[in-house]
Amino acid sequence: MLFLLFPLSQVSSVCSSEGTTEDKLFDFLSSVVGLDLTKYAVVEPYLPTDVEYPSNLSESLESLNFTIDDEFGGLVKKEVLSPQLEINERTINLMGIFYNGHMAFLKIYFYSKQDYVYSESPQNDVLSQAKNILHRYQTFVSQHYGTNASYIVSMQNVLSSVDDLSPAEITAGNVSFQVSKDGDTTRIQWIYTQNDIEMNYKRLAIKFQGNNFVSFTDTWGLYSVSELDKISSEQAVQIALESAQDYEIRIAHEDNKTEIVKVPDLSNAHYVANFYMVPFRYEETNFPIKTDRDPLTLYPYWQIHFYFDESIARIVGIQVGVWGDTGEIVYCSGFGYLGYPEMPNEQNTTIIVSDELPLEEQKQLNTLDQSTLVIAVSTVAVLIIATAASVFRIKSRRQQL
Repeated sequence: MLFLLFPLSQVSSVCSSEGTTEDKLFDFLSSVVGLDLTKYAVVEPYLPTDVEYPSNLSESLESLNFTIDDEFGGLVKKEVLSPQLEINERTINLMGIFYNGHMAFLKIYFYSKQDYVYSESPQNDVLSQAKNILHRYQTFVSQHYGTNASYIVSMQNVLSSVDDLSPAEITAGNVSFQVSKDGDTTRIQWIYTQNDIEMNYKRLAIKFQGNNFVSFTDTWGLYSVSELDKISSEQAVQIALESAQDYEIRIAHEDNKTEIVKVPDLSNAHYVANFYMVPFRYEETNFPIKTDRDPLTLYPYWQIHFYFDESIARIVGIQVGVWGDTGEIVYCSGFGYLGYPEMPNEQNTTIIVSDELPLEEQKQLNTLDQSTLVIAVSTVAVLIIATAASVFRIKSRRQQL
């Protein structure tokens, strides 16, 4: 896994539309971010702790990257690159994620401003840097992907219309422009929106810490969008209700005995329904579906939570996922909180929200709301969530990148 130290002066010159993912990564750092790569050397690959690695990592690591494609059913090549750049006995750790050769995500783990050596000193203000990065990235897309980069023009127009990067949200056509701040961190993003539904999987985002660039995301040109939901919220709730009503809660006690508890009548239960546009991912535990899915297409998806009047062994309700175009069940499972949640005000409540799910590089969508905490395993009883037929579980990473 160790690399011979070598200068990067030759890397940026070999990039082309047919270049490797390593070429694209280094050319992005050079031509878009503006780093002077002739001053850096590559050392052994850096392995961030927030990425799930394959068990045969030592065998699958080729050059600077390894591939993961199980979740895509072999239809998409996912590559994770994690080199370290060294300068003046200091290192910059990188992580780049590519789908079919398209750089969807890049993050720089840096220690100080001195770690950055630019070909030309950038402006001191983040707004000017963001404008320059977006402008140079348009050329990068045309050169490396051979696709139309016109979608970036509308983003440039929105960015040009603001005088500063105070927290804001502006919608122009199919673009939702958002600026957020957290301490000295500034996050700028353009999210695809259609019929007032924000699709967070399809976006472009730039993040700065202080005046330093730290991460870049672009899945706007990566994901396509299917038709929006064909079934109404009422239909989705009814489909979910039938599945939830057949669910069984199994409680394993210390004496190795298992207690099976039927779900109470949910016909008049409180519920919350959320609507998203999400990609399909292959999981061994998936409920089988009859409809073919493209891993790089966003499909309508309903997430419904039914609440019990009283908790059952700290299970407070049943959650069900339903595809909004076919009505097929995605998953069905129990959920719990640390502390019983406050109930919705109305007897039956439907809340339709826009897509706020994280990007695909964070793995997969979470079946729980952000406020939901999975209950811890108890020393007295272990809660085993199951259905009479099968169990579906969606893994996730929800930390923001």
